[in-house]
Amino acid sequence: MKHLCAVAAGLAGFAGGAAWAETLVLTNAVIYTVDEERSWAEALAIDETGVIAAVGSEAEVLAAAGKDAEIVNLGGRMVLPGFQDIHLHAVEAGVNAVLCPFEPFDTLAGYKATVRGCAENGDTGAWVLGAGVNMVNLLDLHGNPVEVLDEISPDQPVMILDDIGHGAWANSPALQAAGYGTAENAANGNIILRGPGGQPNGVVLENAPRNLRTLAFPPTRDNLEFAYGSLLNAAAELNANGITSVSDAGGYWPQGHHQVWDWAEQAGELTLRASNAFYIYPDRPLEEQLSELKALYHNDPDRLVRFNVAKIYVDGILSQATGALLKPYEAGLDLPEGEEYGYLYFEKEALMRAARELSAAGFQLHFHVTGDYGARLALDAIAQAAPEAGPHRLTHLYLVDPEDYPRFSELGAIADLQLAPSAVSKDYEAFMAEFIGDRTDFLLPAEALLEAGATVTLSSDWDADELNPLIKIETAVSRERNGLPDVATAIEAMTINPAVALRHDDRTGSLEPGKFADLVVLNENILEIPLDSISGVAVEATLLQGEAVFDDAGLFSE
Repeated sequence: MKHLCAVAAGLAGFAGGAAWAETLVLTNAVIYTVDEERSWAEALAIDETGVIAAVGSEAEVLAAAGKDAEIVNLGGRMVLPGFQDIHLHAVEAGVNAVLCPFEPFDTLAGYKATVRGCAENGDTGAWVLGAGVNMVNLLDLHGNPVEVLDEISPDQPVMILDDIGHGAWANSPALQAAGYGTAENAANGNIILRGPGGQPNGVVLENAPRNLRTLAFPPTRDNLEFAYGSLLNAAAELNANGITSVSDAGGYWPQGHHQVWDWAEQAGELTLRASNAFYIYPDRPLEEQLSELKALYHNDPDRLVRFNVAKIYVDGILSQATGALLKPYEAGLDLPEGEEYGYLYFEKEALMRAARELSAAGFQLHFHVTGDYGARLALDAIAQAAPEAGPHRLTHLYLVDPEDYPRFSELGAIADLQLAPSAVSKDYEAFMAEFIGDRTDFLLPAEALLEAGATVTLSSDWDADELNPLIKIETAVSRERNGLPDVATAIEAMTINPAVALRHDDRTGSLEPGKFADLVVLNENILEIPLDSISGVAVEATLLQGEAVFDDAGLFSE
């Protein structure tokens, strides 16, 4: 263990024997502060406003706090800053949890049976909604799958979301409602797959499913109340995983989801800090979006919720051959001419203009990129963006050209990756090799980016991937190639580094006097146990500004 710190500035607050009213002191703890010195401590005092008053040895903190302080003996448990997840889909996760679930790689008969069950159990006249179908599997089973849905539900619109967040399966009424009925009306960002006679075959990709979602979930009072409940359920799950700060990357503002965050904060029911995004639609005029989003923008650091981020998709995903690449996809995919290098949501100049104008309006830029050309374009856009609105960030980063590694540090761009077990498995690499060949050697280059000086963060992309931060820490460090060097670095990538990315590292991200007491209590010290045991460590309590928002062990019960 490193040196035990007694933070003099914090202890000075108790000068003259005076103590704060209602001070809470955590004792008998193993506290890894993640401060600049990466110090350790035994005790931590929290004042009545939820701010850390002192960190240091138990004797010093107890003596300074005085006899009236409330003491919680943690019994040797570990305390870390609360985990921060800067790329997830909180409201969508709650909504998706109640949609009809599909097995991703089911048989056609299985898909049909699930659709029939969804239609029979849904409200008459409403949309039939489900999630989980793998679109590649579906198209292997049926070349024109709109026929399947039209046979089951010829009049009621049907939308079945895919298993990776980039596609949907829809019937003719749904496609017609979205204006996807003719070959010439597919706007920027929308991929409408076609069947016989050039008519839509029922599978739509990339931006197109988002327009279907807007139709299926208009911002009615009932839908917003449902989204509100979904948010609270998602927040509870996040707190149970030790997470205290997030950035919701969904941001589909035409559905009104931003409103439910504000409602939750106003009602005193929100148990997270959130720096959330608005999605920039590639098929809507930028000027109109800017006008609306400027009115919705808010960035008050004294609030739990801020809407100060613009989410910009640069490309699609590698496993659909829509991630934008510098070199073509593997020849064996037999892609149509003009599609060998992937797909862009925006033309290059439109992307640069969006970056300039959104950042000039104060928006922090959050780029979705999976291909190396997509990453290069995002870095080019950051080079033109207003730096004072940053740090701007790139998320996913499945492929980055090595020439671009140093540009992250040069531009102050955050490199955000998701290193869940499913994304780094041998099976996944073998699957991805079908698309990009031996470029899989460079997949998710966390180590290389870190060595090039980038600020690296680990996020979840929940609910598309694993949420548990402890599983990600174990996975990131145990990865054979392109992982993180040690557990301490992985902790930084889920605490202080995301706090920098969310522009509140002056208030959170480490356990120091003057910062909010956003923290997590674990049942074991993850810096001392075997690496393969970390995923089994339990979150026993989570505090947001000194208040227990999760307390599975009953440590903070009255």
